[in-house]
Amino acid sequence: MPVDCSARERIINPPVIADVIREQARRYPDRVALTFEGKSYTFSEMNERSNRAAQALLGLGIGPGDRIAWVARNVATFWHALFAATKIGAVMTPINWRLAPPEIAAILADSQAKIFVAEQMFLDALNAVEGFAPPRTFVLESGGANCFDRLIDESEAIEPDYKPKHDDVVVQLYTSGTTGLPKGVLLTNRCYHAVGEAGLKRGVIIPRSDDESILHSLPHFHVAGVNFGIMGMSRAMPVIQHRQFDPAAIVKEAQGATPLTSFLVPAMIMMIVEAAKAMKLPLSAFSCVSYGAAPMPEPLLDAAIKMFPNARFLQFYGMTETTGGATVLDPEDHEKGKKQRVSAGTPLPGSHIKICDPATGSELPQGATGEIVIRNGFIMKGYWNRPGATAEAIRDGWYWSGDAGHFDENGFLYVVDRIKDMIISGGENIYPAEIENVLAAHPGVLEAAVIGVPDEKWGEVVKAFVVKRAGASLTSDEIIDYLRPNIAGFKLPKTVAFLDALPRNPSGKILKTSLRKM
Repeated sequence: MPVDCSARERIINPPVIADVIREQARRYPDRVALTFEGKSYTFSEMNERSNRAAQALLGLGIGPGDRIAWVARNVATFWHALFAATKIGAVMTPINWRLAPPEIAAILADSQAKIFVAEQMFLDALNAVEGFAPPRTFVLESGGANCFDRLIDESEAIEPDYKPKHDDVVVQLYTSGTTGLPKGVLLTNRCYHAVGEAGLKRGVIIPRSDDESILHSLPHFHVAGVNFGIMGMSRAMPVIQHRQFDPAAIVKEAQGATPLTSFLVPAMIMMIVEAAKAMKLPLSAFSCVSYGAAPMPEPLLDAAIKMFPNARFLQFYGMTETTGGATVLDPEDHEKGKKQRVSAGTPLPGSHIKICDPATGSELPQGATGEIVIRNGFIMKGYWNRPGATAEAIRDGWYWSGDAGHFDENGFLYVVDRIKDMIISGGENIYPAEIENVLAAHPGVLEAAVIGVPDEKWGEVVKAFVVKRAGASLTSDEIIDYLRPNIAGFKLPKTVAFLDALPRNPSGKILKTSLRKM
């Protein structure tokens, strides 16, 4: 299907995020920018409401560099507050609401936020945390005296005088914390402009029709949750905001005539596919499915391509520290039979990637596995109040990802695993992802994860955790027998445990730290 020329002309990439909403309001004032639970906002209304929110924040004494902590599901007011913050140089700091209340309280304290905005359901749990001492707090959707939405409504729609700067921090997003205490990643206007420029040069997420819309269900505390909304509005694509991810609700959304574009993590894709099968409903409304944050097993990719028959598939590899992007696997590279369909694609324009020995720092030759090291214009400014961690992660302008990978002869990057998850058994290096990919092809396996466990003789041995498909009957011996012809003997699991579900963080990544504790 050809790209609609008028749709391409609507795309903008201004130097500062505040100008996304200002410029689109000037160009397309009556075009729908955001729809949330039955209410739509045009670009003009979005700009006006962000001005009201900006004046509300200024009235509270919020200024350049001040943090606005946010704990809520995906409500429309987040976008009004985000654009308001960018207009006055303040920093939106959304916190993972799925964390335990003491963890949220610790991040809130670390953020040094000047105000705190939350849904009441999360405040009730936080107030029970011993020693919890939040800054001035506002509640969303409550309608009372301390209601943040009411404060916005009662403020004047005046453009702030502040002139946003290229190096202003837009968001402070906390890492998943799978390896320790979460760190606040600082992403600036510069980061967003540079990654936006790279995406346009590569031609990613270009709407194919005037009415193609963004179906948004990733949490706002996730880098892709922020990026995809900004990306939609910079393309003048209506953003259909879901309060939270619900596979059945997404299947129902896809029954309309509107072409949909969405970003999902593989675990979400799996749940949508399963829901569509159970509901006996098609997913033909999807025009584009982007994914990332975790590996996509090839059997799941095949199932998804079959279930989303009209969708282009795009994979993004990156992390919060790279503003979500470093490489892209283009739609044509997903075709059946192409070796690179299981790769992470090739670097975005302006993104330089090399493979280095994590111990010596020396660059490794093509084909060798080592740590993925990245340099581009959209590397984070640093970690909030963590100069030591920043210096360790960014060395001479290169970001050390902690991911293991290699390049093939055609320049495609293959992400093997996290360096820390590598298993060393009897002196042999074993990457769990290799075993997990084989297990994913078993017809009775819904999903699987592999870790190393201590062993007196070998140092570490392989342990597999398996979630069975509904109705499947599997034993440990059957799993090992299935693997035996496909992987080397020293990589075979010594034990297999069956679980009802794998523990995951809100980004869809499997929490192997939780598996190790079992």
